[in-house]
Amino acid sequence: MDNNKIIQEIISHLTDAVSKAKSLGYENILYNERYVELMMANILGHEYDNHTQGGDAIETVTGVKCPTEYKSINIQGKNSAGKGSFQFHWLSDEKITRYRETKNMYFCIRDGMEILEIYQVNTNVIMPLLESKKSGSESIHGHAGISLKKAVKEFNAVKIYDSKNQTDIQ
Repeated sequence: MDNNKIIQEIISHLTDAVSKAKSLGYENILYNERYVELMMANILGHEYDNHTQGGDAIETVTGVKCPTEYKSINIQGKNSAGKGSFQFHWLSDEKITRYRETKNMYFCIRDGMEILEIYQVNTNVIMPLLESKKSGSESIHGHAGISLKKAVKEFNAVKIYDSKNQTDIQ
């Protein structure tokens, strides 16, 4: 099969996926890899939030619906799973306020389109780091990166999903 035919098949599959997402009311799933958030919400049983600003999904915590935040590391093409970090970009005052509205954040390790593991972190535990990295006022230059090792050791991240077991660990 020549490259052009393969590329046309890829485009056809992507077009079909976008069309199916739109039929569910999900716009822009390719923007900033939002399909990863859709995949995480599906695994976790959360309600995917179809907005580009604010929480990535809605979870129910002690009977109350709360926004939640998802971050991912894609290990595809990397030699080991210890590489990469969960990125928090544009840490303005407004973004920090939105993070404070969440109860939990979820970090996934993925290999391309396959979610391998998902970790849960209580937002209150991670907020001091994010607040220390914010840019202040409306500036979007604040940034923090957290490795999986740091998430587990310093922020008590708990593995709640492992694709090897195909089960929630919760």
